[in-house]
Amino acid sequence: EIDRIVYDEIRPWLPPKIIDSHVHIGLREHWGPISPERFASLWPLEIGLDNSWEQVRSSYQILFPDQQVSSIAFGWVYKEVDLARANDYVADGIADPKNNACGLYVTRPEWGAESIAIALSNGFIGIKPYPDLAPQGTQEVSIFDFLPHEHLRVLNEFGGLLMLHLPRAGRLADPQNIRELLEIADKYPSIKLIVAHIGRAYCLPNAKSGLPAFADTPGIYFDIAANLNSDVFEYALDTVGPNRLLFGSDLPIMLMRGVREHAGDNYINYTDGPYSWNTNRKSP
Repeated sequence: EIDRIVYDEIRPWLPPKIIDSHVHIGLREHWGPISPERFASLWPLEIGLDNSWEQVRSSYQILFPDQQVSSIAFGWVYKEVDLARANDYVADGIADPKNNACGLYVTRPEWGAESIAIALSNGFIGIKPYPDLAPQGTQEVSIFDFLPHEHLRVLNEFGGLLMLHLPRAGRLADPQNIRELLEIADKYPSIKLIVAHIGRAYCLPNAKSGLPAFADTPGIYFDIAANLNSDVFEYALDTVGPNRLLFGSDLPIMLMRGVREHAGDNYINYTDGPYSWNTNRKSP
């Protein structure tokens, strides 16, 4: 009931048709073994390893009862995932009209460019590379370590969509990330480039250090998935404008109940979920 009160307040602002640009689709059976160390280092793994097409449709009926929602969906993006099975599951789902979805093909950097061409010829509208799939096994990598130029060239030829999650601890503020994003926009102008989570600029100092570099680069878009800081939204609206900000739910991760607080460029999630990392508690 408390959610209904909030929804009724925002309903007049919601358009009748919504595109959710950031949805994870996949089944638990697509995963191999996950070590305790990985669970400890990647907090989202405890929240959702399973999000079927049926679950997504159900989530939209609950979250947006008066709207028609379509989605851009992709499989799980971690090294423990059988990407072939995961991509096949997404392909089957986007072919089913009742899901009202487009799909992105999750890639490994070692795959040949022909695999990208085949995927784009068979229904996928773009690709989803991810830093965790870089061979170095660390976040401190170049974008081109997990997204090689040969993949970008094929994607550019197709005019496809790129959903890009930035590496490095500095996120959007990292100077090398800024240089590489601008290089992609310059060299591959036919690619529709979406930077996930406003470049992972979850806190205002990070956004202020990174977003101005893209104020005059209209080919780069930003989705707001999992970014909960209203100051960041306000700054992004002022800096890159509303036409380059895209709604994204980050389902199923953002079904987690709670709030996020910010201190400088660090954030803390507060939730009542029974997660091993959930050691920060507050009174309701």
